[in-house]
Amino acid sequence: MPRASAVSPLPRAHERLSRYVLYSRRDCRLCEEMLAALQAQMGTDFSVEIVDVDGDPALKARYGQHVPVLMDRDTELCRYRYDPAKLAAHVTKIR
Repeated sequence: MPRASAVSPLPRAHERLSRYVLYSRRDCRLCEEMLAALQAQMGTDFSVEIVDVDGDPALKARYGQHVPVLMDRDTELCRYRYDPAKLAAHVTKIR
């Protein structure tokens, strides 16, 4: 799994490197599966920032064991399992 970037506890949308953020942790099978499914659907050039919740106490407290979580700014798209239909509908809606 790619390394997560260090970010502030709750980054504001204008501070993020990407529109999409995957909150995850190392050695998380579900996190790896969600990232692989996301890349399979959207392509490997799809921009998603991977944030390791264990690297920040506020994120660790917020998410605990409830990862992976895929967000588009303030909108939660997927939690635990990747939902390709939900993401496709979301991407269509914001275009």
